[in-house]
Amino acid sequence: MKLIINILFLGILTNTLVAQDYAEFRTDTTRFKRWYGKEDGKLPERITEQVWFINGQEMRYGSGAIKVKVNPNKLDTILYKGYRRKELDTIICNISEAKNYMFYYNECCGAFNIQDESTKKFIQGRIIYQLKNSDNKTYLGTLGEAGIIVNSKNTDTLNVSCRSTMSPNVYNISFRQIELCKDSLNCIEGTCLQEKGKDEPNWDFGYKTVSKKMDMLFMPLKSEPTFIVYDPKTDRIKIK
Repeated sequence: MKLIINILFLGILTNTLVAQDYAEFRTDTTRFKRWYGKEDGKLPERITEQVWFINGQEMRYGSGAIKVKVNPNKLDTILYKGYRRKELDTIICNISEAKNYMFYYNECCGAFNIQDESTKKFIQGRIIYQLKNSDNKTYLGTLGEAGIIVNSKNTDTLNVSCRSTMSPNVYNISFRQIELCKDSLNCIEGTCLQEKGKDEPNWDFGYKTVSKKMDMLFMPLKSEPTFIVYDPKTDRIKIK
């Protein structure tokens, strides 16, 4: 089944974007100078080989800032090449605010974190999965290592629980129809399930995928939750 995803970002978009309606992206190199300042000053390949392509502009560590025109009604795509990676990863985001963002090298995982420079905090992902025109099937939405069962009455925000504090804040998110496992022998997939009314998640929730509707890398650029709505009648997903 061919997946059709409609993207709808809610917001007020003026007819003419003025000069200040640009987001600025840059990379942090201050840590590298501390680590390698006593040597030849050159950065290791695991850092220099990382590259981003944002709105057609190339950025590397130390290459300077780039500016991108904001558009709250448009989904943006960032292409990222990690160390020793032959292929580019596609990262989905929405550049909707004229803010300054900083990419930091993630020493633990070799990827990167993104920080909102106005708050000096790394941006945490938050998603509200919703179901339109509900049916009798079971659906699972995920954010990184965490998941949530989705139905027409769901209003809970899925947070980035069940993950290491050193994990990068670029997340794999997915939405799928699943079957609950009857026993552990048939469970080859699992997630840390966030359950309504419970303080602790279900760390060992097992399931079997029936149909995957969405699977992508997501980089949040704001603290407010992103809404993802699936309509079983049309087999379409809206992100807003």
